[in-house]
Amino acid sequence: MLTTLATLTAHTSRQITELAALVGLIGGLALAAAVIPGLRKAGLVIGGLLLAVGFAAIIYAIHFGVSPYVVK
Repeated sequence: MLTTLATLTAHTSRQITELAALVGLIGGLALAAAVIPGLRKAGLVIGGLLLAVGFAAIIYAIHFGVSPYVVK
């Protein structure tokens, strides 16, 4: 069962990677918004969490899936 959960196709790996990059982008924008005094704490917390989740999903997709950028 764990093998089934950990095995991803190239299409799924690419989708997860794209979604994770989008989450990372939103996290980066939240960190940039933390310069505004009213959004300082929330921007740092939300931005940091989104970046961590985004990078973890990218690592998961590349490690357990087929590389979505290899052309056969």
